[in-house]
Amino acid sequence: MLRSLRLLLVLAAILFAATSAQAAEPLVVQVIVPLCSNDQIDCGSNAAGDPDRLDTNLYWGAAFGHRRYFDRKKSGFSRVDVMGAEGARLERVVYRRNVSAEPFGGKSGETLEQIVVLDAYHGDSIDRAVEAFWRLATRGGRIRFHDGGKERDVRISVAGYAGHNRLMDGVRLSPPPGPEERGRAVPSFVLACDSEPYFGPALRAAGSETWLMTRSLMAPEGYVLDAVVTAIGEHAPPTIIRDRAVAAYAKWQKLSRRAAGTIFAKPR
Repeated sequence: MLRSLRLLLVLAAILFAATSAQAAEPLVVQVIVPLCSNDQIDCGSNAAGDPDRLDTNLYWGAAFGHRRYFDRKKSGFSRVDVMGAEGARLERVVYRRNVSAEPFGGKSGETLEQIVVLDAYHGDSIDRAVEAFWRLATRGGRIRFHDGGKERDVRISVAGYAGHNRLMDGVRLSPPPGPEERGRAVPSFVLACDSEPYFGPALRAAGSETWLMTRSLMAPEGYVLDAVVTAIGEHAPPTIIRDRAVAAYAKWQKLSRRAAGTIFAKPR
């Protein structure tokens, strides 16, 4: 009888541990990517600047496009789900990797799931992409996707934007959320030309802590985003996130670290 009771207690402990591990919320980074459009900026070629060509667009399927960069074999991420068009969003791709849970308060040896969601928006719908990012950063949100045949519903931890800075064209952000929604804001980053003066103050005023902004013209390509989300997965502070972005940009753009450092704003 005593032996049976001990066995039941052991099994209960194992079940509790497994349930706790499954219940741990993943670290979810959702990034809004409006496709490059030659009607807005010079994307380099007709194919790279076709605003609805996922396979050739500069910011999606081209050599350093976001999906193509995360799809590479040595990315460290595995692709979980791909969803087709829904309105202005042409494609959604979900990636996953496991990171150490220790920097996030877990025990040594434990892992935490990091999920990266890339949303490709039609280039002609860039205003809707900006609005989607703004709402996500200032109000938070949840996302559903399929994982191994099961539907999952997870909370967004960090909001990102990677593409043309539409605010430089005169587009304005919608009014900030009211007091009842302000507490839902999540940290954010914007990989776009001169994003700090255009996005930074508004995001911070709405309650979103800005982890990376820029202060010059830049190419918001996949290697920069990879550096940013990898640092986030290590629970790195904004200063280190910036350092990683600078290093990646210097490497792939063949710049000095000093020159690359002038592109990314210091955290505020």
